[in-house]
Amino acid sequence: MAWIGLDDTDSVDGGCTTWDFHLLLTHLEECDFTVIGHPNLVRLWPFAPERTRGNAALSAEVQTGSSPNGLIDILDDWFRNQYNSIKSSQTSVISESASPVLVFNETRFPEEWYWNAVRGYINPSDRVNEVSSISSARFWSKDGGQELSHLTRGLVGASSAIAWRGENDWTWEATAWRTADNIGSFRKVPSMLVGEMSDKFPKTILNRDPNAGDTLIAPRTPCPVLYGIRSEDSSVAEQAHNWLQSNEDVEKAFAMRVHRSNQATDDHIQNICSGMVISKVREVKGGHASLGVFDGKKHCTLVAFKQGGEVNRLLKSLVVGDLVKWRGLISPNSEIHLESLMCSDGVPRQLSRPNCQCGGKLYRQGIGQPLRCEQCGNTGVSVWLSTGFESINQWVEPLSSNRRHLAKPLSRQAKG
Repeated sequence: MAWIGLDDTDSVDGGCTTWDFHLLLTHLEECDFTVIGHPNLVRLWPFAPERTRGNAALSAEVQTGSSPNGLIDILDDWFRNQYNSIKSSQTSVISESASPVLVFNETRFPEEWYWNAVRGYINPSDRVNEVSSISSARFWSKDGGQELSHLTRGLVGASSAIAWRGENDWTWEATAWRTADNIGSFRKVPSMLVGEMSDKFPKTILNRDPNAGDTLIAPRTPCPVLYGIRSEDSSVAEQAHNWLQSNEDVEKAFAMRVHRSNQATDDHIQNICSGMVISKVREVKGGHASLGVFDGKKHCTLVAFKQGGEVNRLLKSLVVGDLVKWRGLISPNSEIHLESLMCSDGVPRQLSRPNCQCGGKLYRQGIGQPLRCEQCGNTGVSVWLSTGFESINQWVEPLSSNRRHLAKPLSRQAKG
């Protein structure tokens, strides 16, 4: 057995790592190698510099037989023909800004490589050193593997995809690709049919934004992907794909493959944090908002972008003294970009006198005097009633269309 990984074959101009990896697996299958189980589709740290759309990397386990050398030779030829050949491929578009890296190893890499890459920045040269220290590992890049070149940055994703175990939580995605002639044109994936698919296959997830009525399975970029159906079950993902393809109003896919994925798992979030609001909300042009909190050890800045919807609105309504909980991602400038937010206890917003038993209003008669009802004359202790948030202890999150690939919906339960 052996593991292979691929990353960074796409750019903002086009290309697609999932499509290239499908081509590679298909080529290996045609050469009588067997792909064990489903390939992995792994998302990594969202703030990685120069990351391409979604920052996805792919990996798979391959049965090699008694010797892995035959597989290494085929990988070497495939990578050279695909990315280093003068002849351009009709099935793959490689931009000058892409940095494709293919990785081979006889076993999986240490799991900590994945966790480090999904929760923070990994210097490509450091990962080059780590991979190079393993005698059975080999990697290919456009520059031939020069250690300090930016062209080895895809090694981080490819090796991390191999390192991912996903033993505590995982989801599935049936990725369908377009015919070459259709790439760049409007995708025929009607939102109404995606809604019907969601009802027919309830184990599919994140298919559409019910508020906007938009489909979330079809990208809007000029890449080879037709759509990606995410699901809690691999067979359901495939069944949903077959059902869509049976409808004449849906664009016909050229190929499809089901991937095991870390999408919607919150793997990029280390824990739920809590603290007290210690500053007023600061709002900037465009609707983005931030404020300061103290988590018991240090001051932090919480940020909610306008696209965060309910998260943005809740953050703007907070005042000094409110107790909050949050899930968020620490950005390179140490701000916390919120994925979800909750006010666990709110400072009183309004003070009012209680009502009398008769339904009338109690009023204060003077300093040190009890409250008196002008309607019936009853008296009571002089007190104030306070009101805070109506949404105490209620988590809020952005709309489906504005969440990260890695963000776990509040309604979703982890498998582990």
